Amino acid sequence: MSPRTLTLLGANALFAAVSAALFFAPGWETVLYPAYAAVFLWADLRKDEEMHIIFVFLATAAAFLLMTRDSVSAARAALAIEAFGIWILSFGIGFHRNKLNEGRAAALSETDKLDSQLRDAERELKFYNTYESSAVTQIRLRRDLTQAAKSLGTTLDAEEVQRRLLRIVETRYQGAKVQVLPGQPKDPMVDWAVKTRTPVLVRDMKQEDRFGARPQTLEFRSALVVPLSVAQKPYGFLRLEAARPEAFSNDDLRTVDLFATLASMTLENIRLYDEAHQLATHDSLTQLVTQRTFVGKLKDELLRAGRSQMPTGLIMGDIDHFKVYNDTYGHQAGDELLRTVSRLLSAHTRPVDVVARYGGEEFAVILPNTVRDQAVAAAERIRQAVASEPFVFQGKRTRVTMSFGVAVFPQDAATQNQLVRVADERLYRSKEVGRNQVTG
Repeated sequence: MSPRTLTLLGANALFAAVSAALFFAPGWETVLYPAYAAVFLWADLRKDEEMHIIFVFLATAAAFLLMTRDSVSAARAALAIEAFGIWILSFGIGFHRNKLNEGRAAALSETDKLDSQLRDAERELKFYNTYESSAVTQIRLRRDLTQAAKSLGTTLDAEEVQRRLLRIVETRYQGAKVQVLPGQPKDPMVDWAVKTRTPVLVRDMKQEDRFGARPQTLEFRSALVVPLSVAQKPYGFLRLEAARPEAFSNDDLRTVDLFATLASMTLENIRLYDEAHQLATHDSLTQLVTQRTFVGKLKDELLRAGRSQMPTGLIMGDIDHFKVYNDTYGHQAGDELLRTVSRLLSAHTRPVDVVARYGGEEFAVILPNTVRDQAVAAAERIRQAVASEPFVFQGKRTRVTMSFGVAVFPQDAATQNQLVRVADERLYRSKEVGRNQVTG
């Protein structure tokens, strides 16, 4: 039974009961007729808006029937007034209901409006929370990148760059195992990174099939592999491992790639600095130190020798008849001769000795902690090596000799300029007495 059916049945029952009482109780019409109001109150209580007009008509019809049955004028008038009261009651209830409906509609409209505002506010709050989270992440990333750039950019040692890179990544990804792998080690993920030329992200090793057969036992569940390159050439790889799956995301991959890029740029700067330093301190043809570098190193060695009271030897050497050799065989042959002589000088000196190209065809060797006899013997070994070397250029075998002058600090000179002058004078004395000699 629906509420509408119950309302209709109840209203009919009330109407029938009042009508029966009016029919069976003549003379009580004016007393019983107002009971029809119970029908309208019942309908209003049950919130039925469609029954009022029907029962108003029926109650009015009943009033007319009663008035025709009653012969007393006062009773008729009373019934007419009561019927009019039923109309007023019906329309009053309807008016009241309309006001309530209007109020309810306004309240519902306001509720809908507030609900809409609440949803908008929730969307804005969600947006701002997302924006705040993203902004915090970006701020943290920029801060870490700035600190990483400062840390990596304050060293010219490639190994120190690797150590600092490890510390930076370990600090950001605590709990992960971080490694810098040099070169191209035999590793499936590294091979994949080399093959695809892209970083590798492993979310769960148990679900991976890119790297061949899965191992029976897994040392890690998720990993990152990012290449390090210097001058567009592979330098190594930055690798992160974690014991749990889904430890790294695409954002982590981009972040680690940025750290690797910073490290690669630092390593590239170190390489460029080393090349610039090499060009500034070493002769481009012979790869020996330049005269300017030689002067600085000789000054340092003499200061050290003066503090420690140890001798320092200096050998000045010159290729005999180099101009004639150059004119006879050409400048390319002359350049090759200079390179070969440089290799012989380096091969017949100690690692602590400093070999320099002093001038066009003139060379100098600093011999720390060396007495005169040792310095002369070293110059003699070099002379013999040059004299016995078959200089071959474009299939032609040639012979070249060198002359040498030897001076020792502090026996022969007390200052740097004096030591160079004495060694140079003895070099020219060797040339004057026949060349291919050592004067010391």
